[in-house]
Amino acid sequence: MSYDYQQLRKDCDEIVKRFGFVSLFSIGESVMEKKLLCLQVGTGRKKLFINGAHHGLESLTAAFICRFLSEYAAAIDSGKTLFGYDVRALAARTTLFAVPMVNPDGVDIAAHGIDITNPYHRKLISTVGIHSFHKVWQANVRGVDINHNYNAGWRVVEARPGPSRYSGPYSESEPETKAIVRFVREEQFDMLLAFHSQGGEIYYDYDGKMNPISQELADRFAAVSGYIPAHPEELASFGGCKDWFIEEFGKAGFTIEVGHGTNPLPPEMLEDIYRENAPIILCALERA
Repeated sequence: MSYDYQQLRKDCDEIVKRFGFVSLFSIGESVMEKKLLCLQVGTGRKKLFINGAHHGLESLTAAFICRFLSEYAAAIDSGKTLFGYDVRALAARTTLFAVPMVNPDGVDIAAHGIDITNPYHRKLISTVGIHSFHKVWQANVRGVDINHNYNAGWRVVEARPGPSRYSGPYSESEPETKAIVRFVREEQFDMLLAFHSQGGEIYYDYDGKMNPISQELADRFAAVSGYIPAHPEELASFGGCKDWFIEEFGKAGFTIEVGHGTNPLPPEMLEDIYRENAPIILCALERA
C-alpha cells in the first residue's frame, strides 16, 4: 500500500506521543488545505532543514524521513549511538527541522487517484486530458510541479498543467512553494537537504554556484551512502528547492536522489533507503 498523507499524520502523531522533546507544527497548507507538517528535534544553535515528497510519486521519501526521525529520537532518548554517531551531542549542537511531505495533495492523487467529489476533479481531467493518475502524477492538485516552481532560474517547461514539469504561471505561485520559502527565510537554516527519488545521486550545485564546503560534503555523503556526487542537467537544473536555497542564501544545499528503479519505488525498499540515507542526515547534522 502506498504511503499517503493519512499515514504521514499517524506517523508524526506517534513520534511526538512517544518522545516529548519532539515538536510538531504546520508551516502552511496545500491547495486542498492539508497541513504541511513539520517535526523539530534538538536544541542546538545551528539549524538543518530536510524535506521530502515534493513529487506525488516520491512518497517513500516521506516514509524514510519519518522512519529516520523515529530512530533518531529513540537514540537521543536512550543515549545510544546511531550509525556510530553520538546523537545527543548532535541534538545539542544542531536543531533538525523536517517537512516529510511538501506535496500532500500530489501524493494522495498518485496513491488513490482523484475522487469525483474533489472540486478540482473536473478541471484537472479537462485540463490534463487523462483519467488515470496512478504511476504518473508528480504535480500538485493544480497540475504544477512544485520542484520547478521556486525562484531560481524559473522558466516555463510545459505549456500547461500536467502530471509533471509544468512550472506554474510564475515562480512561487503555489501555496506549497510559498510555505517552504517563507519558513526557510524565517528560520535562516544553515543547510538544506531535499530528498527525492530515484537514482542514487547527490546534487550539490546550482548553475555553477555552490558554497565552498558543498563539494567536500557531497563527497562525505557519498562515502557514507554509496551514492554518487553529480551535477544536475537539463530539467533537473533549475526551479528546485535546493537551487533556490543556494541562489538566495549561498549556503550548502543538496538534492538527494534516493534508491534505484522506477517511481514509485516499492515500500519494500524503505529499509535499504533508510540504511543508505540516515548516515547522510547524521553527517549533515554534524557539519551544519
